[in-house]
Amino acid sequence: MPWRGRYRRNRLPSGPPTHRPNERSAVSVINRLDSADPGFSAALAALLAYEAQTDASVSAAVESIVNDVRQRGDAALVEYTNRFDRLAIHDPAALELPRAELAAALDSLGKAERSALEAAASRVRDYHERQLSHSWEHVEPDGTRLGQRITPLDRVGLYVPGGKAAYPSSVLMNAVPARVAGVGELVMVVPTPGGARNPMVLAAAAIAGVDRVFTIGGAQAVAALAFGTRTVPAVDKIVGPGNAYVAEAKRRVFGTVGIDMIAGPSEILVLTDGSVSPDWVAMDLFSQAEHDELAQAILLCPDPDFIDRVQQAIVRLLPTMPRRAVIERSLADRGALVRVRDMDEACSIASGIAAEHLEIIAANPRRWADQIRHAGAIFLGPYASESLGDYCAGPNHVLPTMRTARFSSPLGVYDFQKRSSMIDIARPAAERLGRIASVLARGEGLEAHARSAELRLETQAPAGADSDKTLPPAEGDLNRLVSALVRADVREMASYHVPSSAGLIKLDAMENPYPLPPELKAQLGARLADALINRYPVPSYAGLKRAITSQLGIPAGYEVLLGNGSDELITMICVATARAGAVVLAPVPSFVMYEVSAKLAGSRFVGVPLRADLSLDLPAMLAAIARHRPAVIFLAYPNNPTGNCFDTAQIEAILEAAPGLVVIDEAYQPFALDSWMPRLPMHPKLLVMRTLSKLGLAGLRLGYLSGHARWLTELDKVRPPYNIGVLNEVAAEFALENLSVFDAQAAEIRAERDRLLAELGTVPGAQPVATRANFLLVRVADSARVQQQMRSLGVLVKDVGKMHPLLSNCLRVTVGAPDENRAMLAALTRALRSQP
Repeated sequence: MPWRGRYRRNRLPSGPPTHRPNERSAVSVINRLDSADPGFSAALAALLAYEAQTDASVSAAVESIVNDVRQRGDAALVEYTNRFDRLAIHDPAALELPRAELAAALDSLGKAERSALEAAASRVRDYHERQLSHSWEHVEPDGTRLGQRITPLDRVGLYVPGGKAAYPSSVLMNAVPARVAGVGELVMVVPTPGGARNPMVLAAAAIAGVDRVFTIGGAQAVAALAFGTRTVPAVDKIVGPGNAYVAEAKRRVFGTVGIDMIAGPSEILVLTDGSVSPDWVAMDLFSQAEHDELAQAILLCPDPDFIDRVQQAIVRLLPTMPRRAVIERSLADRGALVRVRDMDEACSIASGIAAEHLEIIAANPRRWADQIRHAGAIFLGPYASESLGDYCAGPNHVLPTMRTARFSSPLGVYDFQKRSSMIDIARPAAERLGRIASVLARGEGLEAHARSAELRLETQAPAGADSDKTLPPAEGDLNRLVSALVRADVREMASYHVPSSAGLIKLDAMENPYPLPPELKAQLGARLADALINRYPVPSYAGLKRAITSQLGIPAGYEVLLGNGSDELITMICVATARAGAVVLAPVPSFVMYEVSAKLAGSRFVGVPLRADLSLDLPAMLAAIARHRPAVIFLAYPNNPTGNCFDTAQIEAILEAAPGLVVIDEAYQPFALDSWMPRLPMHPKLLVMRTLSKLGLAGLRLGYLSGHARWLTELDKVRPPYNIGVLNEVAAEFALENLSVFDAQAAEIRAERDRLLAELGTVPGAQPVATRANFLLVRVADSARVQQQMRSLGVLVKDVGKMHPLLSNCLRVTVGAPDENRAMLAALTRALRSQP
């Protein structure tokens, strides 16, 4: 949105006419220049001349308002809002819109408007995710660590014009990059003159993940964001367009807060060889001229006949434009059709103009783009109209104007991140660098600087100094090398721990307790003996896939992707979707590998806590989806470690809201029976994942995933080659031929589960949680102590009490065979009785 400052008009220098005599009526519409004319440089300079001056009355008014809001806070804010927006607000709290109103505005949009906003937001997000900067660290040979830490801003304020003006695109272009950068809180201000609220602006705020919205505007809103009031929080940076009062207020508060830029009038420069429709060029010039009488629209072209046709198109099309008067004034005062000698000269002139928007419509436009040094945004080819950049191409439409593209850039993710230098000097380096620093410090006359460096040369390493720096050289070097090469987040992780179960009843890993019947063991042994273990597997696994699709309820026409357990499938999904800034989202507590795989792939994991009753918190999930726009949402069904199945209607709502994939993990489906697999054809974004482990084949490590073929095609590209071994393939095919045996075992486990749940309800001190999996959660007074005592009694269960606050003092108990369950109940009862 251009800023309405004062424009000091400069008449073009007098000189010979550059138009034909019979075109006098058209000349009044737009200027004609020719680079071959002697006075061309002066004429172009006069055309480009623009001096942004703030009217003295505007400056005085803004100074008064800013100071008043700074001193009186909410009282002044309410007073100015009522005066300028014709409202009657008494309580400052009424200035903030509830989040429900943003959601309602989104729901109220027509299908076309909502779809357009969501599509634009998605493209803007995808583009800006590629701008993300990341922290880095470099370890020098002497052990010194130098790095750069990238930190998002804590809170950003977004100014959005209100009233009759509706700029949802401005919301997206400012809020989405801030969200991608990881800004902690995004506060939007938008005036509502007469109480008018634009639903598209509010809907855009909901889509972009704005946290708080206040119905305030003008200089008073900028001051409130800069200094804070009791109601409006102070921010670290203010972005967004506004009128002269807003621009002046941003100028005044700069230093207290950061700002994006002080924008001038809109600009478009079209560079063409004449190989395009003149109507297209005329309308492109109009697209910026209609913003403001001070906007600038210029054409550079070596073809005089084409320039004539563009001028004729301008005259013909101008009467059809709703904002004709604005366009006409803009073109007459600051527009021009410029004939150049050739395209090389056009590029040279274009670099000097350094326009906000530059269109290059010519054969091989990239050839000419390579000659351009300065421009805010460069649109290449006949189909890249500037208006697409304003709304939905993806790059930001907040661009430098008034030739500032010579030294500044479009708004981006980097505007919402800050950089900190990290300096960790090893002791050997301190000896060398200290001497250098002391010499330079004394050269500048700064003795304390010199002595500060030299003191490190005279003292021993203090207690608590980095132990790596005092280790024997070989060991210290190895530790430093590990630190340099292995990612910091990986170094901080713990490996997946599986406790020894030797000599214990093993009820900690959700396994089927029943072995294969003896007759099947013999048959399987014979089948495995014939396996060609000297050969790689056939990578298509066609036979195994046919068995899975025919035996395990895969919808007709759908295929499966195989993984070495569900873990590998989770990793494949995370790797394939791990673009810069990607988010993986899941309820928590849930399967830990969702978070581990996401982080290892380079994505950010966002966990949304369940409710106290372990059900989905749907409002929180939907809010997190709107804010983070996750690439992947994982839902375990039943959930591990809680054992419950989430509500179907809630999952449907998540599928509707999700911008990316929703993966339903049905590892425990044999015990829940209900499945989302039949619903795959109704949800193109849905993937359903299962494993054969819980069914009774944990030792095979075989998982499978089904969904739309388009997804499986892409995910298959990150599948490791030959990821299913020959013996596993043969054993799995054999098991599926005898599926009825495993189904019968699952039925026995379900019956044992129900019996066990009832019996646990009678054990003093045990609070079992209803489950639809092959395990139960049991809450006790001290889960760690009870788990250890049960282990000493020969029964191994899982203590999950520290996994998440909702699981405090919970044990996870696998449903075993009847004799195992009896032993578990006895051990649990004894352990609970022994508690103090």
